[in-house]
Amino acid sequence: MMNESQIRTPEEVAKRAVILLGIFQAATGRKKEEIINLLKKYNLWEAVSETERNFLLKPSDKAKFEAMQFGWRSEAAFILLWALKIVEKEEIPVDETNLEIIVDFLKNNEYYKKIDIANAQLRDSNEIFHLLETIHIIHRELRDAAIHNKEPPNNYHPSIIYEWHYALNWLVRSNEDWDDITTDT
Repeated sequence: MMNESQIRTPEEVAKRAVILLGIFQAATGRKKEEIINLLKKYNLWEAVSETERNFLLKPSDKAKFEAMQFGWRSEAAFILLWALKIVEKEEIPVDETNLEIIVDFLKNNEYYKKIDIANAQLRDSNEIFHLLETIHIIHRELRDAAIHNKEPPNNYHPSIIYEWHYALNWLVRSNEDWDDITTDT
């Protein structure tokens, strides 16, 4: 079992949330150069993962598949914003309802100023670990359903659960880089 000392710092989580929101914007049509400049301006470029950096530096017409994949990062950003007490989650989603929250959050082009990196705070570790355990179980059930060609349990959306699992695993594994996180079930 993991312990509180393995949880990333609030500052790390806030930086990662800002980066993910930028990646999501780049994946959904905002000019990549604008995102790169924003990340550099706020000293976040060094925290961008190698995979993210490659995506941002690749011409958009040559990164369509990656853009589809990175479009789902809004869900990873959402769960990190939840961990930072910036948004609330009602229940585990079965569709992209969180996308509406993220899009609303991003309406202000200066969304990154809504995340106070220097003063960020995390939810109680028990709450984070409880959600991770729940998501891990759901993800395992989803994989089992896929293997056995069954309907997903409770109609959970596999991509949302995967992104939540990925982000939560990163959150509690302070010794692993973003690109190296696994979602073993």
